[in-house]
Amino acid sequence: MDKLSIVSCKKYVQIKKEKLKEQIALLDNKPCLCVVQIGNNAASNSYIKGKKKDCEEIGIEFLHCHIEDYTAYSEERVMDIIKDLDDNRAVNGIIIQLPIPDKYNVENLQKCISPGKDVDGFRSDSNFLPCTPKGIIDWLDFNGYDVSGKDVVVIGRSKIVGKPLINMLIDRGATVTCCNSKTLYLDHFTQFADLIISAIGKPKYFSDQSFNFPDIVVDVGINRDKDGKLCGDVDRESVERIFEDTYVTPVPGGVGLLTRVSLLENVVNAAIGLH
Repeated sequence: MDKLSIVSCKKYVQIKKEKLKEQIALLDNKPCLCVVQIGNNAASNSYIKGKKKDCEEIGIEFLHCHIEDYTAYSEERVMDIIKDLDDNRAVNGIIIQLPIPDKYNVENLQKCISPGKDVDGFRSDSNFLPCTPKGIIDWLDFNGYDVSGKDVVVIGRSKIVGKPLINMLIDRGATVTCCNSKTLYLDHFTQFADLIISAIGKPKYFSDQSFNFPDIVVDVGINRDKDGKLCGDVDRESVERIFEDTYVTPVPGGVGLLTRVSLLENVVNAAIGLH
């Protein structure tokens, strides 16, 4: 696939947001997303600010339930708060902003969100796909990249990215190899792949030496390099310099945007009842 024909993540998200905005304008009531935050994690504050901006941009109501001083809140009390939000018919989607303090079991809290409002797609019986895998697949589909018959390597096996992504790719006819940080001779697998999706969480772990003319490299990693600069798992400059027709998603400005727009789409679909 010619790299020049690929619609970037940023451009794709702009197109998706416009379509969602048009959908919302036709609804009698605005969709509502509730974000439950426990504690005051700096990264969480930044992520929530981004989600709020996204919602306001396309017309989704944004509700921030912030349990800042959580020391006085037992897990049962937090669960009751989430259940009350879940019972609120005006709220269409609920997410628990991660990370949360160690005193709470995240799976217990997520079980308080009904499958029809679990817009993060974290429950095993959720009505929605997890946002990051969904975002990646939707972006590939939008670009007309057919994974059927392709050799795909997924690096990472988390419940919310790697595992669901593998199943989605298999369902589309891809030949999928699952690797992780402990895989021996990892480059052996990436050398023969048409599509590589990395969520290994190691800054610039992959260079041009890791690949052999792949079509697309999707970089899910969010890391800091030795200078403290945000970067992915892939040394994008070195890969694209050697493989001129290979497209590597940028960090920032890549998969993070795809994840965020998938969340918005899940919220809108929850409001419409398309799930």
